[in-house]
Amino acid sequence: MLSELLKDFLPVDVSRMRARDFLGKQNEIENTKLAAIGKGSGWKDVESCPLCGSGERETEFRKHDVELVGCLDCRLRYGARIPSNLDDVYKSPEYVSFSKEDSDEHYSYRRDRFGRERVAILEKYCGDLTDLKILDIGCGNGYFLSAAMERCKHCFGTESSGRLRKFATQKTGLSVFGEDLENLPERDFDIITLFDVIEHVPAPARFMETVIELLKAGGHILMFTPNFDSFSIRVMEAHSSIVDPTEHVVLFTRPSLKYLADALRLETIYYETQGLDIQNILSMSRGGDADSGKFLIRWANELQAMINRSSCGDYSRIMFRKA
Repeated sequence: MLSELLKDFLPVDVSRMRARDFLGKQNEIENTKLAAIGKGSGWKDVESCPLCGSGERETEFRKHDVELVGCLDCRLRYGARIPSNLDDVYKSPEYVSFSKEDSDEHYSYRRDRFGRERVAILEKYCGDLTDLKILDIGCGNGYFLSAAMERCKHCFGTESSGRLRKFATQKTGLSVFGEDLENLPERDFDIITLFDVIEHVPAPARFMETVIELLKAGGHILMFTPNFDSFSIRVMEAHSSIVDPTEHVVLFTRPSLKYLADALRLETIYYETQGLDIQNILSMSRGGDADSGKFLIRWANELQAMINRSSCGDYSRIMFRKA
């Protein structure tokens, strides 16, 4: 069984996509964002679940003096308080990424390793992409669009960051919109992709209703988002890079993704988890138990392959079809 898992396992070279001292740099950046929130509009309390509206919840743990709570009905996790104005975070002049976001090496690696893998998922479930119309919401630096345009003639992106929008346009030559989704000049997409987006949205169901309006009947949505119910978060808790109350205001689990699909009358046609659980745990344990670190390094691919197959990887991948 393990041999079969490893045949399908695609390793990730984290040294080509993350800065050195990843968690240390992330902590510095989170402190910068916390200061920006404090100087700006501050925080606001979240009294009920942002997905289902239930007030029944339990505390998971705290980070930066923010309680992360779990909804007892739909199983979404969310911050008991969030920034009152997320522009305090995203439009702060001090806001920077802790990845190697702008380097050509980083861009090429993400396009070749992740972009083409995502295109392959679309081809598996949506067929020939050539004449379909794809929208990548929150396209970042455009590495997925760069891979998609190799297989599809009609690719578009949206990106709120002016810096990243300019970078993506320069790299791809494609139309990358800065408008709100309600005001996009293009509509009737066959496929909409959401990679690392929905966890940043304080009202995820309302946001997804807007996304669905842009989609043709029978169209598909491919979404990647952190999986709270994962091995790495179980081990790392507040030390996880996924747990960031300044940005990741909601964190989904498989039951909460099912709730979302049912509420919006979407058919789920694909679900799996893939993650960097072992690499993330290693980033926390640098300088700790040397023997444990050696074991994790030696068996990283095998362990991650098993975690992924058991749906315990720290990223969920899900595809919906619109009726």
